[in-house]
Amino acid sequence: MYLGDRLQMTFMENKKMLDYIKAVLENVPIDWLNLTTHRLDIYEEKLAKTEFLEQFESLFDANNADASALKELRTAYDYIRLGHPLSCVLEWLIARTNKLSAENVISFSSKTTPILAILRTNLLANKKTQIVYNGELPECFDVEIVKRIYGYEFNLVPVEKIGEIPKYDGSTIFIVQQKANYEFELTSDIDFLISLDADYGSVLLVNGEKNENYISDIQHVRRRETIAMTPANCLAALQIATGQSGKRNQNKNVETNKAIVLDSIASITGTNTKALVGSSG
Repeated sequence: MYLGDRLQMTFMENKKMLDYIKAVLENVPIDWLNLTTHRLDIYEEKLAKTEFLEQFESLFDANNADASALKELRTAYDYIRLGHPLSCVLEWLIARTNKLSAENVISFSSKTTPILAILRTNLLANKKTQIVYNGELPECFDVEIVKRIYGYEFNLVPVEKIGEIPKYDGSTIFIVQQKANYEFELTSDIDFLISLDADYGSVLLVNGEKNENYISDIQHVRRRETIAMTPANCLAALQIATGQSGKRNQNKNVETNKAIVLDSIASITGTNTKALVGSSG
């Protein structure tokens, strides 16, 4: 097959996928946005994400995005800390776009936890880590605190472009900061790619069979320390990823509400200490 034919086939496959996701978003069951636990009548814990995506792919193959069909899909995980239908759909879309298994894509509400999860596993395995980034490190990642509090060791490597990533005897984490654009250049020099979105959280891609043993450890950290990207944010990210603009500002009151919460904490406690507010599901 010629290169032009392959590119055309890829274009058609991606168009079919994006058109289907658009149709799904028009018919999203209300439970996918509002239900934060699982329905026991359509849930089996050991098969949660797997079973959901198997049935979702069957609907995709049949081009069936009817609301009634989506509503009957098996529950994907229990509680949003473990994942939920929309996080699974987002991870599925990113995985297919980047020729990965859906298991290799994990979304987070947090922007720092995916980095910490990999550093944790490597500390226990006595394995070295380099963190490669373009531009500036994310403000939320305080290098001094991470090293001092957690005892994690890693090298920081700034690069101008992906081709400058040095080969490394250990794990390479590549951090990118972009807005709901989930098509990446995954080279063999990248073990983990972490895409940060200032508004929505982060997505971690586990690259290569040699790194798939990290997946359960990373899922464990998400389960215990934070939550998946929230249903509302997954919905917005999917809308933007499929070319539906104007959705990013739907949570325009978030910063105002955060300021009210922090002011209330200071007033109630009678302190000037800066509060940190987070969620573990």
